[in-house]
Amino acid sequence: MASLLIYISLIVFGLYKVEVWNIGQTKNTLLWFVFVGFAELINATKIKEPKANLKESLSAQVKIIALMQFLVAFNTYNYIAELVLVAVLSLLACCSTYASYHSQHKQAKVVSDVLLSLIMLYLLIDSICVIYNKPVEFFSLDTFRDFLVPILLSFALLPYTYCFYYYLAYERAFIKANIYTSSNSLQRYAKIQSFIAFKGQLEPINSWFLQSCTTEFESKETIRESIRCFKQQHKKIT
Repeated sequence: MASLLIYISLIVFGLYKVEVWNIGQTKNTLLWFVFVGFAELINATKIKEPKANLKESLSAQVKIIALMQFLVAFNTYNYIAELVLVAVLSLLACCSTYASYHSQHKQAKVVSDVLLSLIMLYLLIDSICVIYNKPVEFFSLDTFRDFLVPILLSFALLPYTYCFYYYLAYERAFIKANIYTSSNSLQRYAKIQSFIAFKGQLEPINSWFLQSCTTEFESKETIRESIRCFKQQHKKIT
């Protein structure tokens, strides 16, 4: 979460430097972070194939962004009202996301989703009325920027999501080293050696850790020998 905040802050700073982002995009950026950025961070933990997920993820994000703009960006409330609105929507979205991972909170998810739907329906109707009454303001540079900034943020999010997936995948594979030895140096050595030996490929790294045993992690020599034997067996099979 902290790394995502830092990453997005750097992207926003870059957009500010090239005069794409301005202070008027603060609400837009916060809404994107809650409804797109944070949601993608959660979904990254469930990705099975990152490359196939990229196109699908971006397509879904664009749809959410378009809906988000119609729901909120074209409404002009005072600062306090917007702050409260963003806080309430963020809280309900977080509650719904959290409850979706805990079956015992199923009722809380239903309540959160219903409240979100009601608020969004009201904002949608209000947005349509604003666009109908002020069509000239709808087709403006600010409106174009309202759409452009979240889309650029979504494109920028893709490499982060990709790296985050691999970070989690490697951590899941490497955690098995803790089962075989309590030595931090041997755990670290096994991770580095396996990454080098298998050229960073997740499948053989994970397979080797799964097929290893405690005796193979007794020393650096036994770890190297274990990797060598595994690679030989794998060559025979293939």
